[in-house]
Amino acid sequence: MLYRKNDKGYTLVELLIAIVIGFVLISAATATYIAQNRSYIAQESVSEINTQSKIAHDLIANAIKGAGYGVPADMGQDTINGFTTIIIPVEGGVDISSPADAITIVGGFRRVGELWPAGGGTIACPGGVVPMDANTIRIVYTGNAALDTVDRRFISIDGIDFLEVSSCTLDGNGDCDANNDISLDRPLLQDFPLLDTGGSTACDVGRPVYLIEDVTFCVDANSTLRRIRRNADITNCAGIAGSDNDVIAENIEDLQFAYAVDANNDGQIDDLNSNNMLDGGDFINGSAVINDADIRAIRINILARAARPDVNYAGLGLVNPLTIENRTHAATSDDFRRRWWQTLITMRNQGD
Repeated sequence: MLYRKNDKGYTLVELLIAIVIGFVLISAATATYIAQNRSYIAQESVSEINTQSKIAHDLIANAIKGAGYGVPADMGQDTINGFTTIIIPVEGGVDISSPADAITIVGGFRRVGELWPAGGGTIACPGGVVPMDANTIRIVYTGNAALDTVDRRFISIDGIDFLEVSSCTLDGNGDCDANNDISLDRPLLQDFPLLDTGGSTACDVGRPVYLIEDVTFCVDANSTLRRIRRNADITNCAGIAGSDNDVIAENIEDLQFAYAVDANNDGQIDDLNSNNMLDGGDFINGSAVINDADIRAIRINILARAARPDVNYAGLGLVNPLTIENRTHAATSDDFRRRWWQTLITMRNQGD
């Protein structure tokens, strides 16, 4: 039997057909990859905006809940860095081209350490208690903020005793040195008696010490939400000398607050729309609050924008809120997804 060997190879037509088929397969795979990658980037951006803005929202809400913790009963007499109330509204512009709202909150938000007797040493409590000088203490620092004699001089001992640092030995950073005693402007008022001594000996060792300070939340010109501890330049949403300036979230297009008040001090939030319930009609803007001490509830609004555009979202931006509180937003038709958070916080430490 005779076999013929085909030694001609591929024809040009066959080669072109193979190239075209390969190109089609590669194009399809590339298109699928690009679509999946865009979808992944869009979903990652959405996840980022949701997470970042929710964290920012919760930080503000928790600060409002803690407003007034550890502050003196009469802030008119014992001002905290010049503030006489625990909530200070800052009303922004009604147009998106002007600054957003801001808020300053006063309270003992940070635990800086534990109370210790003057002179230091090893103390067993309960047991052999070393008597404490009523106006002199030592603090064992456990937090990330040290005291000083200027804007970090206000402290609260477990939310009961309000005290001011009158003098201390300063370290190279201008902070109260942890290895030296701190002199206070007044004596401790609260003691914890030892049960095994019939209540005759006070045991203050280990009581938590909180720094009382003012904290401002605002949005700067770059749409960055900032938390500024002490000495805030609210106009520019910036810190000045001695302040702690933290970035909380980026791409924040709006920050808005509204306030419910008890202007007649009858123990009830003013029912502005006379429907015997607390609802949106009972809130006013910061500029309408006559006395900051009358504030009993705060409504928080945060509008955040995704960092990256989503081409599959083109033109749908028109569904974004055109008004948040008293602020007007221009209609958008871009490719950016947005997230709007709103919640109501009732004050815990004001008007009790």
